[in-house]
Amino acid sequence: MILRLGLLFIALLGTQAAAQEAATLVADSVELTAERLLIAEGNVEILQGQTRVTAQSVTYDGESDRLILEGPIVLRDGGTTTILASQAELSQGLQDGILRGARLVLDQQLQIAAVEIQRVRGRYTQAWKVAATSCHVCDSGRPPLWQIRAKRIVHDQEEQQLYFDEAQLRILGTPVFYLPRLRLPDPTLDRATGFLAPVITQSSLLGYGVRVPYFIRLGDHADLTFAPFITTNTRTLETRYRQAFVAGEISWEVYLSNDEINADRFRWGTVGEGRFEVFNGFELNFDVEAASDRSYLSDYRYLTKDRLDSAVSLTRTRDLEDVSIELVAIRSLRDGETNSTFPSVLFDARQDYRFMPDFVGGDARLSFSFHSHYRESTSSSDEDGDGIADGLDVTRIGAQLDWDREELLAGGALLGFRAVGGFDVFAFSDDPALDDTAERGNAAAAVSLRWPLMRRAGTGALHMIEPRIQLAYSGASNADIPNEDSTRIEFDEGNLFALNRSSGFDIIEEGARADIGLTWNRTGIQGWESTMTVGRIERFSGSNDFSKSSGLSGDSSAWLISGSLTSPGPYDLIGRVLFDDDLELVKNNLRVEYEGDRFTMASSYAYLVADADEERTEAASELALNATYDFSEDFIAGLDFRYDGATETTTSAGLELTYLNECVEVAVSVSRNFTSSDTVTPSTDFNLAIGLRGFGLGSSANNRAHACR
Repeated sequence: MILRLGLLFIALLGTQAAAQEAATLVADSVELTAERLLIAEGNVEILQGQTRVTAQSVTYDGESDRLILEGPIVLRDGGTTTILASQAELSQGLQDGILRGARLVLDQQLQIAAVEIQRVRGRYTQAWKVAATSCHVCDSGRPPLWQIRAKRIVHDQEEQQLYFDEAQLRILGTPVFYLPRLRLPDPTLDRATGFLAPVITQSSLLGYGVRVPYFIRLGDHADLTFAPFITTNTRTLETRYRQAFVAGEISWEVYLSNDEINADRFRWGTVGEGRFEVFNGFELNFDVEAASDRSYLSDYRYLTKDRLDSAVSLTRTRDLEDVSIELVAIRSLRDGETNSTFPSVLFDARQDYRFMPDFVGGDARLSFSFHSHYRESTSSSDEDGDGIADGLDVTRIGAQLDWDREELLAGGALLGFRAVGGFDVFAFSDDPALDDTAERGNAAAAVSLRWPLMRRAGTGALHMIEPRIQLAYSGASNADIPNEDSTRIEFDEGNLFALNRSSGFDIIEEGARADIGLTWNRTGIQGWESTMTVGRIERFSGSNDFSKSSGLSGDSSAWLISGSLTSPGPYDLIGRVLFDDDLELVKNNLRVEYEGDRFTMASSYAYLVADADEERTEAASELALNATYDFSEDFIAGLDFRYDGATETTTSAGLELTYLNECVEVAVSVSRNFTSSDTVTPSTDFNLAIGLRGFGLGSSANNRAHACR
């Protein structure tokens, strides 16, 4: 029989207990003696607030105001702390007391076995002669993979900290490290000041060493990390500052080095970024990338870019308006590029308005733009032979009006009309071959016809095919503007029917032409989706400055075929190919993704034909592969590989092996950078990181646990 004696239990606990939250006692049998002893036996359960205690028997002594419990005893305090014991003496409020033969379990991750555990004011838990581990402990007598033995542990439940006295780290039962005092966060703490897992490294360039990060919590929304990185060839300090604000966030990293690679100078680098919502719907973004020399960031693998860009931008997007302002500073790290003759500072501003004119119908957009770029050099010569003076500075201001309208015809065909008109004013300096100013007007018009056709197959799949043709004409009043922003142009399904396929403003696609395309889409009933676009451009007049590898040069463009396949299973495919009338490849891009239960892979292949206009004397191709494979519940392998088909050499390769279970994470990685230049030195890096799980955030996300055999 189960008796619920909440009111009686409160009366026995006295007025102090009555003032607290009501307690409830549940048991198979309850006896109240003349000596004011309450004896409960059989599946006893006591509940008070968030504290829950179960035991085989409980005796309450009214004179000593103590509870005597016989095990097995389970005390749960909230949702994260559990104590198991064989015997216990607790105060009437369950906040103080002693538990013998006890085991403390925190957040179902970290377990602490002790001869005796004492609870103090419901906040502190002290344990003596303890062993702490997050590893699965079996009854076979074999020691866990790791454990911390200590004379005493104090758990501060409010501060979420663990304090160890005379701590000894043991690996498979063997002592390997001793600390007289040790503080670690408990598993429920998200962020805490302290050391992070160290990383042992070996690099053919930097030598043997270790990186020891130290994390400093600066409140709930900010932190600072210092990571001394000491090797045989370098003394480096890595720092990172992060802070989240109500209206934004910032992250900044600074690297300071004194090494043997460039012993005659102090080396440094910095990378930072931030985002803020400022005023009237505007968003401010910035990023900074800078280094003391061309090779510093690549030597230390902080960044692998060959051009560093620092930018600040202000943007706002509304239903009928888009505004963007951006200032960019660029520093080139490439061989053969001189920063003084490279456009190192660029400023862009643009404002677009969208409206629906009543008198002609359709959709219209009015755009205003401003651009300026600056070179440090003031030389009017052309020493690099690119047709542009080494010190040329350009400023442009322009306006453009776009209009688009479609009419539905009988049978479901759509007849479209498009028109564009614009005007630009250019200002040049440091190039005597150009006038100080130049004006250019441009206009374009097009008429298009497309006919979307839809059919439901017998399998339930939905097919849609859309043939489309567009007749367009465009022209410009001044073709003598130097081309600096449209030297690399892509031809794809996104701009097959564009009136101007230039990537910038310096050149205008001129003449009469026909844009022809066919698009097919299929949507299956079981998650299959596929699409394909075939298209080409035929020119009747005019000329253009497009390069061969863009696929747009000549009277007839290259054939464009692009498509994608999305399966209900683990793989997806997307690709695009350009080829000429002789079926010779101009450009090819293919990407395959696979995501299975144990194996994931993403692979891409790119090919570009040789093109003197893009300073590429030989065809270029590259194969990239990223893959991971779960060998077992504990071992995960990762592969990163890049291969240069033009030189038939590997450019980079990396392999990582991770051992992961409920109590430890060991990651071993080796990577090789084969690229060689005046600024990049080939190097091989080896890293070893060991982390003990069960302290801090993220441990509970791992469900890989050993089972006893």
